[in-house]
Amino acid sequence: MKTPTSFRLSEEARALIERISATLGISQAAVIEMAVRQLAKKEKIE
Repeated sequence: MKTPTSFRLSEEARALIERISATLGISQAAVIEMAVRQLAKKEKIE
């Protein structure tokens, strides 16, 4: 189950999320989830 979450982003980060979302054809939430998981994997965080 997904939990609603809100946070503030810079305009640059918001614009990048929108562009990635449009390019990949996925939701903005999916972009953020993918980014978090990739960073956690890179940093070896479970």
